[in-house]
Amino acid sequence: MKRVGYWIDVKRNKVPNLKDQKETFRNAGIELVRLDIDQPLTEQGPFDLILHKCNGLLVAAEAGDSTAERQINNIKDYIKENPSCILVDKFEHIQPLLNRHYQYQLVHDPLLNSGYNVFVPSFVNLTTADKESNMLVQKLREANVTYPFVCKPIVAQGNDDSHLMSIIFDENGVKDIKTPCVAQSFINHDSVLYKVYIVGDKPFIVEKPSVKNLSATGQDTIKFDASKLTRLNSLTTGWVEDGRATPDQDRIKEICLIIQEQIKMDLFGIDVIVDCENGRHAVIDINAFPGYESVNNFGEVLCNHLMNLMSCVETVSGDTIQYYDAEKAGPNETTSIQLCNEHCMVHTYQSI
Repeated sequence: MKRVGYWIDVKRNKVPNLKDQKETFRNAGIELVRLDIDQPLTEQGPFDLILHKCNGLLVAAEAGDSTAERQINNIKDYIKENPSCILVDKFEHIQPLLNRHYQYQLVHDPLLNSGYNVFVPSFVNLTTADKESNMLVQKLREANVTYPFVCKPIVAQGNDDSHLMSIIFDENGVKDIKTPCVAQSFINHDSVLYKVYIVGDKPFIVEKPSVKNLSATGQDTIKFDASKLTRLNSLTTGWVEDGRATPDQDRIKEICLIIQEQIKMDLFGIDVIVDCENGRHAVIDINAFPGYESVNNFGEVLCNHLMNLMSCVETVSGDTIQYYDAEKAGPNETTSIQLCNEHCMVHTYQSI
């Protein structure tokens, strides 16, 4: 029986609820143990793998929260003392994703140079100093950020404000920018967002309502919570059922591979929109360990992936440990991609 310790902040994250998945894991030969990260983990172990969603703790620790820092260090100390224990995912890989500007910088060039007609919309980091020195308009122009554009908090996840955004329509609205933030050109996408959830090498696509098509009309700044958009929201009334651009599954697969190569993570999500003018696919956000809402049988998918990770740990010599991901498909192997909506349609394709 393998032992997997896990920690998810249940107050902040209602999903995934691993407590309800214990039977699924036990049937697969895994004992699922909720960690007490307020205490050293040595007495709670041993563990073959530790699964965590500490995004909020990482943000708090970065801001100087000593309790969060101690909790993170309890996990780090256990991994340091037990190098054969797998950590999903590593803190140093998650950290860059918590800053929107860093994550955009990380994937901008690899996506643009991929040859798959994929891009990150033009963006720029705006600071309080920029606003105080009246440099906002100049920086927007230099970065080729066009109107309308979206202002997003620098912190991408892990706190209550990470989804609070605004849309600026012209230069008169620049005064409404709340710094620090990332400003990013708004791309019309027929009010549909594709959330791509990844577990290992398995992507699942879920349709979500998004902001309607807009133009630089000089209207007042719009402020909204991106996590609370629905089809009934006045900001999403441009939802198009027929004739809208849909994601190219092979392109989505390549996006996942390119981003995974950059971030080196097993559990992450990508927000993708399709430009309704030309069909180009745009990546507008990347999230560490998302909620996996609407992904059927997520507990089973996660369980299988973690079991594969643990089965692929090999002792090479002495204390040297190497990790091999058995789920990375070979050049001729079949990989599946799930396109999920309310009824979760499933499609399969061959790896290229």
